[in-house]
Formats: sequence, C-alpha cells, structure tokens
Amino acid sequence: MITIRDIANQAGVSVSTASRALNDNPRISAATRRRIQSLAARLGYVPNYNAKSLTRGEANVVGVVFPPSQSSTQGNPFFIDAMRGINRVLTERQYVLSVAIGETSDDVLANVSAMVDQAKVKRFVLLYSHEDDPVADYLRLAGLRFVIVGQPSVSHDDDYVDNDNVAAGEAGATYLIDKLHANRPVFVSSAVDWPYEQNRRQGFKQIATKRGVPTVETQLPRADAPIASITEWLENHPNIDGILATDDLIGLSFYQRWQQVHPDAQVPLVSYNRSISLPLPNVNFHSIDLYPERLGAAAAELVFRKHSTEAGHENRIILPFEQLN
Repeated sequence: MITIRDIANQAGVSVSTASRALNDNPRISAATRRRIQSLAARLGYVPNYNAKSLTRGEANVVGVVFPPSQSSTQGNPFFIDAMRGINRVLTERQYVLSVAIGETSDDVLANVSAMVDQAKVKRFVLLYSHEDDPVADYLRLAGLRFVIVGQPSVSHDDDYVDNDNVAAGEAGATYLIDKLHANRPVFVSSAVDWPYEQNRRQGFKQIATKRGVPTVETQLPRADAPIASITEWLENHPNIDGILATDDLIGLSFYQRWQQVHPDAQVPLVSYNRSISLPLPNVNFHSIDLYPERLGAAAAELVFRKHSTEAGHENRIILPFEQLN
C-alpha cells in the first residue's frame, strides 16, 4: 500500500508538506499541490481518511447516540432503520458511525465525552429528545455540532429532524375511530413518556374530543416492573374496543397482555413504525410508517451543515409519514 511517506520521498518534500498538499492547504503553492496530487494519483495512493481528518482535529466519525435504557433499545427496528439511513449518507462522505449507548444518562454522557476527548468526534446525531438531557447540554456547552431525531424542547434552538407527531396522533386516532369503529379506545405509551409520545397523545385526544369519543390512557410498565400492575388495569377496563400505541413493540406487548386477561375479546390495534414485516394471525393490526430511514438520512445530511438560529430555516426539518387509507 502506498503511504504518504512514499509520496513525500518521491516528491522530494517532507511528509508534512505532502500531507498539506494533498489536503489543498493554501500554505503550499498551487504548483506544488498540483505536482504532489498528480504523483499521488499515478501511484494509486488511497488516503487514510481518519488520519487525514485528525490533522484537522476531527475524526471522520459521527457519533450516534441512543436514548438511555436498561432494555435492548438498540434492537428497536426504528433505530436500526434510522441508523441505516445515517450510515448510507456517511458512507458517501467517507465517514463512519460510532454508537453511544448506556443504561443511564450518565453512562451515555460518559460514552459521548470519551468519543470527544479520545477519538476527536465532533459531530453527533441524537436518536431521542427529552428535557434537561445532560448529553445535549454537554454538546451545546462544548460547541459541538449535533442534530436531534425528534423535536427538542422549546427552551433550545437545536437543529432537528422529525415527523409531525401531533398530526401522526390525529391520523392514528382518525383511522382507529372512523375506519375501525372504536368507541372506547385506549392510548398506550411507554413508561418514559417521551416527547413524541406526548405529542401523539395530544393528537389522539384532539380527534377523540371532536368525535365525542371517551378515551382512557395507560403506560406499558418497564420490563422490570411487576406484571400485576398492568394486569389489574386491564381487568378494570374490560370495555376497551380499540388500541392506539406509540410504537409497534409497545402496541403488541400491550395487546398480548390484553389477550391474556380477555382471551375472547378481539380489538383493533393501530401503532407506529411499520416494524413488523409479516402479517400477524388473529390480530387486526395496522401500523403507520414514519420512514425512519429517511429521518436518519436527513439527520446525517443536516449534521454537516452549519447551525443557524434563524426562524423557519431549513435546519429544522419535518418529514411526512404514511397515511393509512
């Protein structure tokens, strides 16, 4: 393999001069840059992009930050699809991704700070948003470039890519009530109750109010919570005739528990992410595709743009979601 030292020796210059010439550094004359770049092309030199970027004080790496979780969040199909979109864009730019995960916010923060201090990572995509997030606070304070998949709190002007989750909640509720004829639907979210879940709940309640339909809400307990809590709730709500859940995994988990308590009751389920590829027997299941791969790709493109604080600028992107018919 041809190295930059080989090029420097053949060109009769120092390694630093060869490196600067290959990076189009204006401190090197245009004639010398052309000569060394031409020599590199003839020799078939392939740059080490990570080393090249380190001369700029930045690795050719984008950190992808998962929400803190004690469960296998990283196995959620939404995140896998989002990472697929991120990776496609990074590959085109000759970057790679590095993942930060942890059970707590402190664990994730330690992972991210190590990326910054030890690996010189200066660009990040956060796959979540919530109030007072120490990771986002750290990145803001350090002046590092980051983009959120999800809508940040109103107290910050972070750049983000998201769906309109209020509208998504309205769409799910409309389909459940108008098409699937639910008259006593339940809205099911996670125990964390992320901002996107709050927005979908808002849309759900707006449509239910317009239709004059009574609603109930519940949260799926954490994996380590006693199952008796949700079992008791299900026993106390036997008249539910429709489910709107904030994602497929939450919806199907809730439905399975519902069936255990009410084995003879068949209720329709509407959720989000289109992460179940095969039809489910004996389940009236409908999922709204949020196109996470597009969200990830848009976030990866955005992380290479400069941040702007102008209202309505293109660094805050709302992408469409699938409409059920």
